[in-house]
Amino acid sequence: MERLKYAVSITDEAVGVNTPIMLHGSFEECFRTAAECGYDGVELQIKDPAARSISQLKQLMRDYRLAVPAITTGSEYFGNGLSLIDEDPAGQQQAIDRLGQHIDLAAELGSMVLLGSMRGVITDLSLYGEIMERLVRNVKKVQEKAEASGVDVVFEPINLYVINYINSMDEGADFVKNVASPRFWLMADTHHMRIHDGDMYESLIRHKDLIRYVHYSDGNRYYPGGGNIDFLACTKALLDMGYSGWVTMECLALTDGKLCAKRALDYSRHLEEACRAVMDGGTGA
Repeated sequence: MERLKYAVSITDEAVGVNTPIMLHGSFEECFRTAAECGYDGVELQIKDPAARSISQLKQLMRDYRLAVPAITTGSEYFGNGLSLIDEDPAGQQQAIDRLGQHIDLAAELGSMVLLGSMRGVITDLSLYGEIMERLVRNVKKVQEKAEASGVDVVFEPINLYVINYINSMDEGADFVKNVASPRFWLMADTHHMRIHDGDMYESLIRHKDLIRYVHYSDGNRYYPGGGNIDFLACTKALLDMGYSGWVTMECLALTDGKLCAKRALDYSRHLEEACRAVMDGGTGA
């Protein structure tokens, strides 16, 4: 079985102190730091992808031998106010078009696009059915672009303190199945799972056929091992289900982002090694 691949979320944009991104600064600085820590890739947290230099990003990928497994789009909602359930059809189209731009960039970089917060918050839950129909309709429009571009879009269930619907992995799986696109998948984020999913091992195993991407973050948004989540169980689930994809650290920087990023990676790799040793019967094979 292939080893898990580890990435860290990075940004070169201004973010709040409570934003779970450990590496900030220019992309040159972030790529260099991620490589020094030993990561396999970086996840880009960006807005306005059309303004990005594709050639610069590809050069950084070559220089530091790092992949860009995913581009996450939460800043488009929290920073630019773009939502797929906007009451204004023009606002909905703007969100669809912006996701299309993220897909264009992802196609160039060999990345996935993460869709979570851009589904927006429902301000009147009595309209839940109508708004869900709107969301499904608009995501299907996004998926037309994704399918034509050969890009996977991965949907993230987010806890109710941030987004007030589709919070659990079960709900996320139902939504993914409802959209029914061969390029639309489910994401597991341990921070959100801790709140909504009970036995995290069982939840991961239950949705193994849909999970395409994973975020590791402890219950307090610290690096894995800095809180109360059983990451041994989570890692064992990933290995038991045959997952060999990306695990990306999306955690608070605290007072030293590089130190936190290194602790996150070292802890997670040690857990993987321990799980594999048990699975191999202690032979280390």
